[in-house]
Amino acid sequence: MGSFNDTLNGSSGYGVSEANGLGQSSDSCRKSFHRLKDLGTLQRTLAPITTAGLFKADCYGKKPKSTIDVSKFLSREGRVRQPSSLKASVAELGEDMISLGTGRPSPDTYPFERMEFAYSLPNATAWTAQAVETNDCVAKQETAVVRKQDPSASIDLAIALSYGYSLGSEQLIQYLTTHVSHVHSPPYSDWEICLTGGNTLAMETTFRNFTDPGDCVLVEEYTYSGMIEAATPLGLTLVPVAMDGDGLNPQCLDSILSTWNEFHPGKPAPKLLYTIPTGHNPTGITQSRHRRQEIVDVAEKHDIIILEDDPYYYLLFPQTHGGSDTLDLPSYLSLSRTGRVIRLDSTSKILAPGLRLGWLTAPKAIVETFQAAHDLGFVQSSGVSQLAVYKLVSETWGHDGFLNWLKVLAGNYQRKATIMLKAMETELGRGSLTDICSWDDIHAGMFIWLKVDCSRLPDMSRTPMDAEARHQALLSIEDKIYAEGLKEGVLACKGSPFQTPSLTCDGVVKTNEEPGSPPVNEGNAVFFRLTFASADEAALVRAVGRLGRALRKIFTPAPGETTPETYPH
Repeated sequence: MGSFNDTLNGSSGYGVSEANGLGQSSDSCRKSFHRLKDLGTLQRTLAPITTAGLFKADCYGKKPKSTIDVSKFLSREGRVRQPSSLKASVAELGEDMISLGTGRPSPDTYPFERMEFAYSLPNATAWTAQAVETNDCVAKQETAVVRKQDPSASIDLAIALSYGYSLGSEQLIQYLTTHVSHVHSPPYSDWEICLTGGNTLAMETTFRNFTDPGDCVLVEEYTYSGMIEAATPLGLTLVPVAMDGDGLNPQCLDSILSTWNEFHPGKPAPKLLYTIPTGHNPTGITQSRHRRQEIVDVAEKHDIIILEDDPYYYLLFPQTHGGSDTLDLPSYLSLSRTGRVIRLDSTSKILAPGLRLGWLTAPKAIVETFQAAHDLGFVQSSGVSQLAVYKLVSETWGHDGFLNWLKVLAGNYQRKATIMLKAMETELGRGSLTDICSWDDIHAGMFIWLKVDCSRLPDMSRTPMDAEARHQALLSIEDKIYAEGLKEGVLACKGSPFQTPSLTCDGVVKTNEEPGSPPVNEGNAVFFRLTFASADEAALVRAVGRLGRALRKIFTPAPGETTPETYPH
């Protein structure tokens, strides 16, 4: 499977290749971004009903349809909810039709006559190491002016500010259809795209569409805290799957599902797996190609849906100077022939989080459930955000320019990660903290997962503690480190909010319906999620130094204090 990084490194194609054993050769769906053009014709009307099928290459007509039976996965809410009947009537509008039906204000009443956007243009060589190191990445700015009524424009203010189609504007659907085709090349024909209000909202809508209160959802043992907090009021039980250095462990996943009825008779087995495969939040782990295929195989075996939350996919670090190629990674979307993947992408980490705009790719039957949810709730992604993004990625950058921008971002994040990791080695990897602090290298994203071994502290060296007492002691230590960091002038994110509130042990699942269950694989350590995304490079070095001072205050006994070796047991 060709990946995003094939393009970073100059490959001319996308999609599945012989290398991953899927046996698909290059076809007309996969071309160089340099000559990539959008297909299909725009209707250029208010809220036109649109679909990715209008803009796909002919080769998709030769691919089989997805085979997943979506109906058996739907929640009660997902089964009952139907698209808006009022909005469906818009399909009857034609050029000579006068509408007396919808409560859509006339564009004449909008108090906005024009908008002007000034966009950054990345240099043609902005992704090179020299350009990144010298911060010579942006060539100039280009201005785009949008007027209320402009028959020559693909999208004008009258369209952008009006009620739009719930799945998204035809302009962005067209652009993203081309993008998804060439980056992911889904191996089935009936995939569709739906614009979202960002991945968190899309995730919550997925839970509503496919789970009922009391259902179980499979997640990594450490995961995005927002997901945990979104699942809680929905009454969902999170089932943690153990992780290793390659991310989510497929053997553990298979064991949990294979033994489910044995350990949980009468309780419905999980039907949804939530995973962050690239630049994982919070651990920073990026799943390898082989690991992703293993997890897809387990999902096929047990007939579950994979919710692929992948906002850091485009932040895969490029090839390092003198090193080996970056991980060559297919998405789960590209690996599932049956269509059991709901893929979430977002502009938050690659353009701007305030846009509140993302896109979802899945089989048509799944996307239809999001259309119904949008019709009667979210309604649509912001028209102004859609306008701003379309004018940028399509009319200003084009596919090739968008690629250059993503290269710039990935290179910048790699440089900042390198600086922070070097500072950590200097401040946390030597002296009194040598055997206390540890972390792994990262290949994507914006997070480093710092492990702090607390076994030397007196609080962890007392008489043997049960799991709950140990958990509470570690939370207390975590609080102390956090507070000491604040005193030193550094904010490090506690790891405990990212710990799935359940326990797995030897295939036994202890759910969070059982009070007092401590997090999995805790041992005698606490964790902190560190990010290099926001601070500048000099500030990163200072921040790590401050964190080091805070840790030394905790772990270096004052004169006369006991150490683990002398503490009475």
